Amino acid sequence: MTHLNATTSNGHATGQDVGGTMDLQLVAQIVRRAGLDCRVDKTPSVTALHARRAMCDPAWTVIAGTCTGPSTPLAFIATTASTGRRLLRDPDERHFAALIVLQALRDNPHELLTYDEATAFGLADSLIWP
Repeated sequence: MTHLNATTSNGHATGQDVGGTMDLQLVAQIVRRAGLDCRVDKTPSVTALHARRAMCDPAWTVIAGTCTGPSTPLAFIATTASTGRRLLRDPDERHFAALIVLQALRDNPHELLTYDEATAFGLADSLIWP
């Protein structure tokens, strides 16, 4: 999993890569198999995943990645249009990919998914709610 010390700057998640075991390429592959466009951007300082509905919105609507918490690995999902994000505790690739798909397929993917939406799809476990 690649861990990021995630912060939000100008509405985009940024961070510093600190290593780990989550396979973001596998997450991206699962997201693509669900019919979404997805790419993994890796730079020397950050690895992030971008997703959007295929052949709909020309702009990426979802940004996601991993980060470190005080005592546990975390993953984050955010929209590219806001500074808010949802955090997932002890993420695994399949759960993380499902949350990314859910966010990208919302009626308005520029608004963060809600607790009720995540619960309806059985994905609210391990999510940290503000």
